[in-house]
Amino acid sequence: MALTATDLFNDATTREIGGIGPDQVNLIVSDLIGVQQQLSAADPQINNLSDLHTHIIINQLNEEIASVENANAPTTGTLTAGTDLGQYVGRSINDIQRDIIDIAQGDTGVQALFNPTPLPALNTPAAPFHDNAAQTTFVTQWIQDSNHLGQMATTIENNGFHGDIAGLVQQIQTFENGSNAFDQSQGGLWSARFWNELRTDGTAGTAANALIDGLQTHNTGEVNAAVQQLAANSADVGSNNLMADGGSYASVVAAAQATAVTPTSATPPAETPPATTPPAGPPDTGGPAAGDGGNHLVADLIALLQGGGQNSVAAVIADLAAVAQAAGGQNNGVATLLSDLQTAAAPAAPTATGSGSATPAPVSIADAGPTAIDAHHSHLGEMGQHFHHLWG
Repeated sequence: MALTATDLFNDATTREIGGIGPDQVNLIVSDLIGVQQQLSAADPQINNLSDLHTHIIINQLNEEIASVENANAPTTGTLTAGTDLGQYVGRSINDIQRDIIDIAQGDTGVQALFNPTPLPALNTPAAPFHDNAAQTTFVTQWIQDSNHLGQMATTIENNGFHGDIAGLVQQIQTFENGSNAFDQSQGGLWSARFWNELRTDGTAGTAANALIDGLQTHNTGEVNAAVQQLAANSADVGSNNLMADGGSYASVVAAAQATAVTPTSATPPAETPPATTPPAGPPDTGGPAAGDGGNHLVADLIALLQGGGQNSVAAVIADLAAVAQAAGGQNNGVATLLSDLQTAAAPAAPTATGSGSATPAPVSIADAGPTAIDAHHSHLGEMGQHFHHLWG
């Protein structure tokens, strides 16, 4: 009968308790790889919190395997997953193994796939790590980001996944990479204790990647699980650390979880510009409502004034045509402005060159030289006078 993931993990635990001598390394690594393979096959997609917990276990096993492989290496100068843990490689193995067991024991959904035997409680509970100034600054910001990024994702989810998803994804990636880089830079006991919470292969990285995937695929269950896990992970790390002055991170966690943060609104997509020559209006049956052309006029004018080319001019002409039609004969200023704008927008007549060829079509304002820009401003100044008389 084939061994289950639970059987393999329990065997690795027994071997680790007995001491990881050189003769045990390959056997333990083989067990842990088998656990990874079975859990990955049984739970390929994250749709809820139990799925996310399973994937956290799968990823943390990468860190444990790397630590086991270096258990008998020199205690200084040996990099384990990019970090010099020094004499604390055994501590990293102990923390990861216990964390995996705690995750499974706290989630009945995980236990349906993987139910490792609990270890006896430690005789002396681990004391919170006393952070230095740099670690305090990092942990404080990291707790805030863990919660705020989740809150922003929830806002987008609640809005039917409308919003600046790409921008938020970029922020999440920055958070994940920064968390991984900081832990890697610390080394020693700090990394040994916290890399399974902070690394790309740890809880933070797994939850961050799930949040990105959920946002991009509109997977509500995955987003909700990632948000919940990021918040819980921030509280866990906060409770296992002390600030440089000996203070608790409890108030930082509470403030971060209580703050409602919303994402920056995405820039709306540009409208398709109308044809340069506005279509003829419909028969006079009362005309469109007075605001029809004006609905887009302000936005199109802003685009034009900010450097829009012929498409922006065409859009403004179409807007004014609608306004003129709605105004009828009661406002000759609109018709005059429309006429002037159409004249200003007309392409210049070609200029003969020595070879008899016409000059190239004018470039956009963004590419034009000072003369072209000055001429454009002159036309805009004339239009501004019309607007002053029309609405001033």
